[in-house]
Amino acid sequence: MATANVGQFVRFTRHGFEITGEVTKILERSVIVNISEDDALLLDYGTNFTVVSHENYELVKRT
Repeated sequence: MATANVGQFVRFTRHGFEITGEVTKILERSVIVNISEDDALLLDYGTNFTVVSHENYELVKRT
């Protein structure tokens, strides 16, 4: 499993929705991901940032 670097995009599933966002910080067991405002509203989050375990995302190429 590849670990993401800052600036890379990752895809993960949260509450049944597939979300893609940009990694902003790397922690020991997880990453902090900046998601879109639309995704934050969809998930009923008060922020555009979420924490995702290294085990729960996959790297994606952003075009």
